[in-house]
Amino acid sequence: MAFILMIRFIISSFVLGLFLLTSSCCPEPPVDEVDYNDLFVNMADNIIVPRYAELQTELEELEESLDLYEGTDLSLLLLQNQFKVAYHTWQKVSVFEFGPAAEYSALLRANCNTFPTNNSKIEANITSTEYNLDFPSNYEAKGFPALDYLLFHTNTTDLHNELESENRLVYLRDCITDMQDRLASVVLAWDSYRATFIGAIGNDQNSSLSLFFNQYLYDYEKLKRDKFALPAGFATAFGIPLNADVTMVEAPYSHMSLDLMITNLESLEAIYLGVGEDGVDGVGIFDKLKEYNAQSTVVEGDLAEAIKTQFVICKAEISNFENDLATEIETNIDALQNASSELQKMVPMLKNDMRSYLSVTVTLTDSDGD
Repeated sequence: MAFILMIRFIISSFVLGLFLLTSSCCPEPPVDEVDYNDLFVNMADNIIVPRYAELQTELEELEESLDLYEGTDLSLLLLQNQFKVAYHTWQKVSVFEFGPAAEYSALLRANCNTFPTNNSKIEANITSTEYNLDFPSNYEAKGFPALDYLLFHTNTTDLHNELESENRLVYLRDCITDMQDRLASVVLAWDSYRATFIGAIGNDQNSSLSLFFNQYLYDYEKLKRDKFALPAGFATAFGIPLNADVTMVEAPYSHMSLDLMITNLESLEAIYLGVGEDGVDGVGIFDKLKEYNAQSTVVEGDLAEAIKTQFVICKAEISNFENDLATEIETNIDALQNASSELQKMVPMLKNDMRSYLSVTVTLTDSDGD
């Protein structure tokens, strides 16, 4: 009898030890159900709508700056500075290309920031005066990139001479008005779309979670590739390496390329953390990953913290450069490679790890997957 009891004790001890070992080595399983309602309420009320409102205000002030232009250096400087402010504000809304912004009447990303701009088409439009900015063929001849060209492509004296042309002033105004009108339709639509956004639960392709995630990933990959890797020569097309091309940078004439990247990164970081435009730290994807006890496959440990840290690293890498991106490409290409690597490191954290825990499908991808 004693022998039987001893055998039972040994077996029980072995099973208990195996259970404890398994529990200590493996992360907790993801929770079965994570509620995203508080995330979407915070995003709609404290991030998306306020950011759109801010862009509306900056575009109105840009229009007023154009009205006040009187051929003096000071009035030109004020116009240029307001353009810079508005362009930075655009970086904070480019990620929201779903819902109203994705409607054909808006398509904000294509209509407001198709770069590089087509200088020849801009000049042809101004000369002929027969243009329709609603046509997709003019995506590359309007928006912020066109204003960047029109307000910065030459020295101050020549700019004054060019702006004596009524046709040129009209074109500037038309580009601003085009953005204002499209943005106004989006802002108006959010009055009713807010309920749709908050209520579209689940993780299918039409859910708010899927729409938001895919545009968030797409905006980050556009930043990583089109704004940085592509002009620097770190990108490929269908597996073929591409040469560096400084004409591909964003805002080449105002030399704001890296500054705009920082604003873009900061805006994506704030969304991730759930920080509203009022500075209040609300619910973000960071908090949801914490609820999942999400683990990273890129670095060891907590995925939420890993992404948070990587944003800090990427911003620091870009902030290290003293010149605009075109100049750095021509003079400091080795240092750019490290920054590109850090930007790339974020991609699998978002595209693989975060997507896996959110259980959504990637529906939007870049052309080559770098």
